[in-house]
Amino acid sequence: MPTGYKPIFEIWKGGENITARFQDRAVHIAVELAAGGGSQDSIEITVDDRDWLVATPRVKDRIVVYLGYEGIGTSWMGSFEVNSVRFSFPPKSIAVRGTSASSLNDLKTHTIQEFKDKTAEEILAEAGSKIGMKVDVHPSIADQKIPFLNSVTSMGSLVERLESHYGAVAKITDGRVILTPRAGGRSVSDIAMPTLVLREYSFADLEILTDSRGETARTIAQYKDGDGNTKTVETKSNIPDLDTEASHTIGNIFNSQAEAEAAAKSVQATLDRSTGRIHGTLAEGDPWLRDGQRVVISGIRDGIDGSYVLDMVRHEFTKQGALRTSFSGTAGIDGLAAEFGSSTCNDPAFIVPGAGQVMGQVLPPAGALTLDRTFGPIPALTGTAPPVP
Repeated sequence: MPTGYKPIFEIWKGGENITARFQDRAVHIAVELAAGGGSQDSIEITVDDRDWLVATPRVKDRIVVYLGYEGIGTSWMGSFEVNSVRFSFPPKSIAVRGTSASSLNDLKTHTIQEFKDKTAEEILAEAGSKIGMKVDVHPSIADQKIPFLNSVTSMGSLVERLESHYGAVAKITDGRVILTPRAGGRSVSDIAMPTLVLREYSFADLEILTDSRGETARTIAQYKDGDGNTKTVETKSNIPDLDTEASHTIGNIFNSQAEAEAAAKSVQATLDRSTGRIHGTLAEGDPWLRDGQRVVISGIRDGIDGSYVLDMVRHEFTKQGALRTSFSGTAGIDGLAAEFGSSTCNDPAFIVPGAGQVMGQVLPPAGALTLDRTFGPIPALTGTAPPVP
C-alpha cells in the first residue's frame, strides 16, 4: 500500500452511509470490473457474523461501494444489486454477491427483434425500453446506421453484437447501457481520458504473452450492392512489420458497404489485440484503476514495454488491512507508447505515478475531467461522474 496510508472502504445503501455497520466485521471485499463481452461488474462482501448480530441482507438490495486510502480519498467501485446471500458456519459468516446490472433475467430473455435503417443508439434505445433500460452511446457510434438487423436474441446478446460490429465495448450498469469505442481513450461524454504509465516498480508481478496465432495481415468482408452483386472490402492490420500475408474472411455477407467496412475494421482490431496479453498485480493496491484503462509500460525491456488496454480489473480489501489490485488485458494502440516517449513531463494525456504512489495521488484536478468528486475514478467507460452520496 502507499507508504503511511491505511486502506478504507465505504458502503452506501439508499443514500445512507452504512459503513459503520461493517467496520469491524468486513472480512473480505472483492470487486471485479469487466469490460464488454457481456460481462458484468461484480462484488462479493464477506462479513463476520459472530453472535448473529449482522442485519439480514436481502436479495435485490442495491449498494454503492467505494475503496481507497485514508489521507488520499476513495474511488467509486460501482452500484451493485444483490443477487445472492449465503449464510454459513463455522466460522459464522455471511457472503453477499451482486452485479452492476439489475434485471439479469431480462437481459437473458430472448425476443424477436427487427430493426431497419436505424442508428445504433435507436436500436439500443428501442430494445432497452422493453426492459426499462436507458442508453448512452458515444457520438462516434450513436448516429451510425445499420440498414437491417433481424434476430431472435436477448438484450445482452444484442449488445454484444453491436460491440463486435462497431469495435466497441459496452457496460450494463444500474439500469443503463453504455457503449463506447474500445481503446478509444474517450468517455461516452467524449472526454479525453489520460493514459496510465507504469514502470518496473509499479508491479508486484507481471506476465506478458506474445502470441502469433492472431497475426493476420488483413480482414475481408463481403456485402451485396444495390444490384445484388457480392463485393468485398478489406481492412489491413495496424501491427508494423507483420511477418505474414494471412487473411481472415468474415463468414457473413453484409447488407451494405458501410456495414462490411465497419465489421472488417472491428474484427481486424480484435485480431491485432489478440497478439498480446497482459496479466499482473500492482505493487500498490490502486482502486482508481478500472477496466478499459489504457496503459503504457515503459523503461523495462523490449517485449514488455508497449501499450495495453485492460479488460478486467479486480480489487480486494481484506480484514488485515490490505488492498490488492490485479488485472488482465490485451495489446493496445499502436503508436501510443511512442507518443508517450516523445511527450513532455507535464503532458496531461499521461499519468505517471511514482514509486509507492497510486493514481489517486496524481490525478488531474477534478475540473480537468469535469467530475464532481476530487477523487473519483477515471471513467474510461462510463464517462460520468460517480454518484455523490
